[in-house]
Amino acid sequence: MNLTEDVISKFRSGDKKAFDQIYRAFSSAMYGICLRYTRCADDAQDVLQESFIKIYNNSHQYSSDHPLAGWVKSIVINTALTYIKQQYRFELHDSDNYFDTQQEPVIDEEDKELLKHQLLAFLTKLPDGYRTVFNLFVLENLTHKEIAEYLGISENTSKTQYFQAKRLIQQWLAEARHKTEIA
Repeated sequence: MNLTEDVISKFRSGDKKAFDQIYRAFSSAMYGICLRYTRCADDAQDVLQESFIKIYNNSHQYSSDHPLAGWVKSIVINTALTYIKQQYRFELHDSDNYFDTQQEPVIDEEDKELLKHQLLAFLTKLPDGYRTVFNLFVLENLTHKEIAEYLGISENTSKTQYFQAKRLIQQWLAEARHKTEIA
């Protein structure tokens, strides 16, 4: 959907119909982000709903100097982070014992679609701290320093959470491959 300057201007003024167009344009993609941060579809839907309430209530704060999609995405991510901190037992562990020097796995092109579905399933299985840091580092391209500031943790904690998430995902991928080879 192509959002015109007129629609965006009306949205900034609090127009409900313009907001509905914004919702239709972004809700599907933002739901995907919510799913990556939460444990289940119900939680993702809650985060999405809360996010769009914030987007509507703060529409006057949007500056057309920046892309609307980026503004919407940052609200969704912040809402998801707040939600998981409040709703989940959010534990982060700061330990260098978890760093390992394993080689990156080689992934065939034909397995990419299967891996994409598996990754989403694996993300929902990760402990909350691991999942959050993994999402922020890998999918949102934040540095460990930025993640640490964002979550109020140390850089080492961020690194540890990321490496633990990565290790678990690699382990689960290996187990899935092993099951496929046996079958």
